[in-house]
Amino acid sequence: MLHVRASEHRAFPRLSPLPLLLSAAVAVCAGCEGSIGDERMLLGGDALGAGGANSPGRLGPAASRTIPPGESTKAVDAQMQAANPTLFETAQTYFPDDNALNPPTRLFRLTRTQLDITTKSLLPASYTTPASDVMPRDPLQTNYEYAANLSFNPANFTPYTNWVGQLVASVRAKPQSVIDCAASNNAPTCLDDQARKFVARAFRGIAPDPVLARYATFFTTSVQQVGLPDATADLVDLTLTSPQYVFRDEVLPAGGLLTPAQQLQNISYTLADAPPDAIGLSLADPAGQLSTPDLLARTIDQVLATPAARDKLMRFFISWLEVKQADEFALAPDVYPEFTPEVAAAAVEETKAFLNRQLAGAAPKLKDVTQSTQTFVSEALGTIYGLKKSTKGLVDLDPTQRLGIFTLPGVIASHSGPTTTRLVKRGVFFTRKVMCLPLGLPPPGVNTVLPEIADATERQRVETATSTARCQGCHAFINPFGFMQENFDATGKWRTTDNGKPIDSTIHVEFLDEGALDTKTPIDALRGLTGSLRFQQCFARQLFRFYLGRDEIAGDDPILRQMFFGFANQGVQDIVAMLQTLARSATFSQRTVAP
Repeated sequence: MLHVRASEHRAFPRLSPLPLLLSAAVAVCAGCEGSIGDERMLLGGDALGAGGANSPGRLGPAASRTIPPGESTKAVDAQMQAANPTLFETAQTYFPDDNALNPPTRLFRLTRTQLDITTKSLLPASYTTPASDVMPRDPLQTNYEYAANLSFNPANFTPYTNWVGQLVASVRAKPQSVIDCAASNNAPTCLDDQARKFVARAFRGIAPDPVLARYATFFTTSVQQVGLPDATADLVDLTLTSPQYVFRDEVLPAGGLLTPAQQLQNISYTLADAPPDAIGLSLADPAGQLSTPDLLARTIDQVLATPAARDKLMRFFISWLEVKQADEFALAPDVYPEFTPEVAAAAVEETKAFLNRQLAGAAPKLKDVTQSTQTFVSEALGTIYGLKKSTKGLVDLDPTQRLGIFTLPGVIASHSGPTTTRLVKRGVFFTRKVMCLPLGLPPPGVNTVLPEIADATERQRVETATSTARCQGCHAFINPFGFMQENFDATGKWRTTDNGKPIDSTIHVEFLDEGALDTKTPIDALRGLTGSLRFQQCFARQLFRFYLGRDEIAGDDPILRQMFFGFANQGVQDIVAMLQTLARSATFSQRTVAP
């Protein structure tokens, strides 16, 4: 237990929070019922208590469900079945489990983006360098930042504390940017009040009054001993290195319901990567924004309408499509000299500009992303598109060669190279991330190097290497997705020959709900695949995984079934509506507590 007396804090200028952070995680794993922000670790005193499931201010379960009060999952299923029996049958096939189970409690660190937005909002006068510029990237799982992968370790702990040190130095130079009581001549009541408000904001309204009081007492006593600049700097240091600042707490003392403050930050961080007050929500009255279905829906809509939420939607698409950064492309310059660093940067920017345009409306549709034939072309990309170098701006592309996001050079080149189109790699990406088809590892002892065949196309080499029965288990899925893209070289440029031979982009697939699909061109293939129900159910899964930071489990099937049904019914494909359905579900407010 660490006790810091105000008279000692100058001899303790920098805390060492890593042991505190690790001990918090260990406490949760051991079944501790306290909050991760247990301030006994920092300032002494009683554990932070959040109250039981029936404590004042907790939400009733009906206030945070897609299902209206008094209705069951079966009742909602019955409504969907009545609206569209055929689609509901498909939804049940993909998401068959009827037993809705709440996810387990979690303790997870804020992402680098969330640390950036949170700290910039809290300390706007001192924030200059993004955390993502100094902290290394966390491990990714299928290109997503899963909560289980977020932690502190020797690689990112020192960069984080050094980053905090820069903020603290800036605060010391201008303490009035955090605590401004000059009008009252730094009266103790003003100092106490502003310290409480600062810590309450930093901890997103989770900390109860006793914790705020301890921080405020620590601060006001320090002002008397060392002066306002050093005391304010130490308050900021202590706060930003607290587990309750860098972690999101879903640890419950009892009952399985998140407190209103926990649910509010769950909504704001999940949908927008931002703390509640940074996007216009009130930390003072969380329950007042969530206590009825109408208030909950209004709050969710308010969050989803913010620029921060649209920025996160952009990050989802970039992560889902696995679009590389400009310096990450693997194309060999001696084979593709035209794909210069300038062209690589332009390809990434075009992808983002395209997505920004398609996602800008109040109700963006996925089909606008997958089927548009307009994009923003820069001079640098003119040669890739076969356009005049001077062509730039919003351009209508050849509809026989381009259709939506999957035909943009930035997306194509991200799954190509270094010296070929990497047909199999392209097919694996479509299999895993676009269609969510089963895919295992190559059988033991199989040579995965393509054979060298004189004058053969890449398709012919792949067909020769994967023709055996034990390869077809996976390559029956992989190969068609690769074959349909062979008209695009590794840079995304349209071509009609490979190794001097005509390209064969025909495919035949039998794994769609709509029946067999036979196509002759990549455009026909993309139109058929992205219009399929299998594609749409996969999109629902990918959205769920990215936003919740975890894989789905069987107990998530009821909400996934609703997300998919609402998305696919009558071809709506409304992305924001799918997020609304997810955010209104019990997974945003209820947790399973281990016995």
